[in-house]
Amino acid sequence: MPKLIKNGEIIDNPFTWLQDAEQTATAEHIVPVQKWLSEKDSIGEVAGVWLDAGEGVECLEGVDLSQFKVIGVNFPAFADGRGFSYARLLKERLNYQGEIRALGNFIPDQLGYLLRVGFTSFDFPESIDLEKALALHSPFTVAYQGDVHDPRPIFLRR
Repeated sequence: MPKLIKNGEIIDNPFTWLQDAEQTATAEHIVPVQKWLSEKDSIGEVAGVWLDAGEGVECLEGVDLSQFKVIGVNFPAFADGRGFSYARLLKERLNYQGEIRALGNFIPDQLGYLLRVGFTSFDFPESIDLEKALALHSPFTVAYQGDVHDPRPIFLRR
Protein backbone atom coordinates (compact mmCIF):
# COMPACT_ATOMS: atom_id res chain seq x y z
CA MET A 1 0.00 0.00 0.00
CA PRO A 2 1.33 3.50 -0.81
CA LYS A 3 2.51 5.63 2.10
CA LEU A 4 2.28 9.32 3.01
CA ILE A 5 3.24 11.64 5.83
CA LYS A 6 0.40 12.77 8.07
CA ASN A 7 0.61 14.45 11.46
CA GLY A 8 4.34 13.79 11.68
CA GLU A 9 4.13 10.06 10.90
CA ILE A 10 4.51 7.82 7.88
CA ILE A 11 1.22 5.98 7.43
CA ASP A 12 -0.59 3.91 4.81
CA ASN A 13 -2.41 6.11 2.33
CA PRO A 14 -6.13 5.32 2.72
CA PHE A 15 -7.23 7.36 -0.32
CA THR A 16 -6.34 7.30 -4.01
CA TRP A 17 -5.65 10.49 -5.92
CA LEU A 18 -7.91 10.19 -8.98
CA GLN A 19 -6.19 12.14 -11.74
CA ASP A 20 -8.19 10.75 -14.66
CA ALA A 21 -11.51 12.64 -14.71
CA GLU A 22 -13.01 9.89 -16.90
CA GLN A 23 -12.41 7.18 -14.30
CA THR A 24 -15.32 6.18 -12.06
CA ALA A 25 -15.00 7.59 -8.55
CA THR A 26 -15.51 5.61 -5.34
CA ALA A 27 -15.60 6.50 -1.65
CA GLU A 28 -11.79 6.04 -1.47
CA HIS A 29 -11.00 8.58 -4.20
CA ILE A 30 -9.87 12.19 -4.08
CA VAL A 31 -11.48 13.50 -7.27
CA PRO A 32 -10.83 16.63 -9.34
CA VAL A 33 -12.95 19.46 -7.95
CA GLN A 34 -14.42 20.24 -11.39
CA LYS A 35 -15.52 16.60 -11.79
CA TRP A 36 -17.19 16.70 -8.38
CA LEU A 37 -18.89 20.04 -9.08
CA SER A 38 -20.29 18.87 -12.42
CA GLU A 39 -21.39 15.45 -11.10
CA LYS A 40 -22.11 16.11 -7.41
CA ASP A 41 -25.71 14.93 -7.67
CA SER A 42 -24.73 11.60 -9.24
CA ILE A 43 -21.12 10.91 -8.25
CA GLY A 44 -21.91 9.48 -4.82
CA GLU A 45 -19.65 9.62 -1.80
CA VAL A 46 -15.99 10.45 -2.35
CA ALA A 47 -13.16 10.87 0.16
CA GLY A 48 -12.51 14.38 -1.06
CA VAL A 49 -11.67 16.72 -3.90
CA TRP A 50 -8.43 18.16 -5.18
CA LEU A 51 -7.64 21.57 -6.58
CA ASP A 52 -5.30 22.10 -9.48
CA ALA A 53 -3.03 25.11 -9.75
CA GLY A 54 -4.99 27.99 -11.23
CA GLU A 55 -8.42 26.82 -10.03
CA GLY A 56 -8.46 28.72 -6.76
CA VAL A 57 -10.71 27.97 -3.80
CA GLU A 58 -13.59 30.21 -4.92
CA CYS A 59 -15.31 27.24 -6.60
CA LEU A 60 -15.81 25.74 -3.11
CA GLU A 61 -17.49 28.79 -1.57
CA GLY A 62 -20.97 27.85 -0.39
CA VAL A 63 -20.14 24.10 -0.40
CA ASP A 64 -20.46 22.12 2.84
CA LEU A 65 -16.79 21.16 3.14
CA SER A 66 -17.40 18.95 6.17
CA GLN A 67 -18.53 16.22 3.75
CA PHE A 68 -14.92 15.79 2.62
CA LYS A 69 -12.38 13.85 4.66
CA VAL A 70 -9.60 15.45 2.63
CA ILE A 71 -9.02 18.31 0.22
CA GLY A 72 -5.93 17.91 -1.92
CA VAL A 73 -3.90 20.66 -3.56
CA ASN A 74 -1.83 19.77 -6.61
CA PHE A 75 1.61 21.30 -7.08
CA PRO A 76 2.45 20.98 -10.80
CA ALA A 77 6.01 22.15 -10.01
CA PHE A 78 7.82 22.79 -6.72
CA ALA A 79 8.26 26.44 -7.75
CA ASP A 80 4.51 26.98 -8.12
CA GLY A 81 3.44 28.66 -4.89
CA ARG A 82 -0.30 28.96 -5.52
CA GLY A 83 -0.98 25.86 -3.44
CA PHE A 84 0.36 27.61 -0.35
CA SER A 85 -2.31 30.29 -0.73
CA TYR A 86 -5.03 27.71 -1.39
CA ALA A 87 -4.34 25.91 1.89
CA ARG A 88 -4.38 29.12 3.88
CA LEU A 89 -7.63 30.23 2.21
CA LEU A 90 -9.25 26.85 2.88
CA LYS A 91 -8.42 27.24 6.57
CA GLU A 92 -9.03 30.94 7.09
CA ARG A 93 -11.66 31.98 4.56
CA LEU A 94 -13.63 28.76 4.09
CA ASN A 95 -13.04 27.48 7.66
CA TYR A 96 -12.20 23.96 6.48
CA GLN A 97 -11.26 21.84 9.48
CA GLY A 98 -10.36 18.57 7.74
CA GLU A 99 -7.19 17.20 6.21
CA ILE A 100 -5.45 19.33 3.58
CA ARG A 101 -3.12 17.18 1.51
CA ALA A 102 -0.22 18.32 -0.67
CA LEU A 103 -0.11 16.38 -3.95
CA GLY A 104 2.24 16.41 -6.90
CA ASN A 105 5.65 17.96 -7.35
CA PHE A 106 6.47 19.67 -4.08
CA ILE A 107 9.74 18.85 -2.31
CA PRO A 108 10.64 17.82 1.27
CA ASP A 109 12.40 21.14 1.89
CA GLN A 110 8.98 22.84 1.69
CA LEU A 111 7.38 20.79 4.50
CA GLY A 112 7.90 23.35 7.27
CA TYR A 113 6.31 26.09 5.19
CA LEU A 114 3.47 23.84 4.02
CA LEU A 115 2.64 23.03 7.65
CA ARG A 116 2.54 26.73 8.55
CA VAL A 117 -0.13 27.50 5.92
CA GLY A 118 -2.37 24.60 6.92
CA PHE A 119 -1.32 21.39 5.17
CA THR A 120 -1.68 18.30 7.35
CA SER A 121 -0.62 15.48 5.02
CA PHE A 122 1.87 15.02 2.22
CA ASP A 123 1.53 12.57 -0.66
CA PHE A 124 5.01 12.60 -2.19
CA PRO A 125 5.98 11.07 -5.53
CA GLU A 126 7.36 7.53 -5.17
CA SER A 127 10.91 8.75 -5.82
CA ILE A 128 11.03 10.61 -2.47
CA ASP A 129 12.44 8.84 0.59
CA LEU A 130 9.73 9.43 3.21
CA GLU A 131 12.10 8.82 6.14
CA LYS A 132 14.36 11.62 4.95
CA ALA A 133 11.36 13.86 4.23
CA LEU A 134 10.01 13.24 7.72
CA ALA A 135 13.22 14.66 9.18
CA LEU A 136 12.21 17.99 7.60
CA HIS A 137 8.65 17.85 8.94
CA SER A 138 9.24 20.43 11.68
CA PRO A 139 12.45 22.24 10.79
CA PHE A 140 11.78 25.31 12.97
CA THR A 141 10.96 25.52 16.66
CA VAL A 142 10.07 29.22 16.50
CA ALA A 143 8.91 31.41 13.61
CA TYR A 144 8.85 35.20 13.63
CA GLN A 145 5.70 35.45 11.53
CA GLY A 146 2.26 34.19 12.47
CA ASP A 147 0.67 31.25 10.69
CA VAL A 148 -2.71 29.49 10.48
CA HIS A 149 -2.17 27.94 13.92
CA ASP A 150 -1.29 31.19 15.68
CA PRO A 151 -1.56 34.38 13.59
CA ARG A 152 0.32 36.53 16.12
CA PRO A 153 3.91 37.52 15.29
CA ILE A 154 6.55 36.47 17.82
CA PHE A 155 6.66 39.81 19.62
CA LEU A 156 2.96 39.43 20.53
CA ARG A 157 3.49 35.89 21.84
CA ARG A 158 5.77 36.92 24.69
